[in-house]
Amino acid sequence: MFLTSCSEDLHSGSFLDSGCWVWIFFMGCLPTKHVGHSPRSLDPREAVALAAETSFTVNEVEALYDLFRKLSNSIIKDGLIHKEEFQLALFRNKKKNLFFDRVFDLFDQKRNGVIEFGEFVRSLSVFHPDTPEEQKVAFAFRLYDLRQTGFIERHELKEMVLALLDESDLNITSDAVEMIVDRLC
Repeated sequence: MFLTSCSEDLHSGSFLDSGCWVWIFFMGCLPTKHVGHSPRSLDPREAVALAAETSFTVNEVEALYDLFRKLSNSIIKDGLIHKEEFQLALFRNKKKNLFFDRVFDLFDQKRNGVIEFGEFVRSLSVFHPDTPEEQKVAFAFRLYDLRQTGFIERHELKEMVLALLDESDLNITSDAVEMIVDRLC
């Protein structure tokens, strides 16, 4: 089963190469101590604290730290995930995309243009199978509430549908997009 395979990949370290990164991405406050260059190992107290705060186990937090180190040093070797590194890890297109920008903004909880380890774990936690549905719904709502008004307006929904279609390289007529948006509204 894919879920079991991803769990094994998470613990074995082949997580990045297995496609599980995409799975966990699409499936949830301590300040992060590791600002700047990321040390080789995670402080055990931070792993325990993040596990207590999220749906991840300590072992999963440790495995996520290994993934974080790889991502955060893939282009800029400073122990932080920059937008370019995040895009490289998640999306095959290198062009600007509203969907990508929204996801990055939700992961960048401090709004400082980079993702620190604590932000990474807390953000990924929403995709964990054990995370309460309310947290998943809240994340999805924030994703689509582009103007942060507390409402998802029709034009915001349409912008996101177009961004998702663009990312998937699907060419759909304007009428079909309107039908999709009308059905969702």
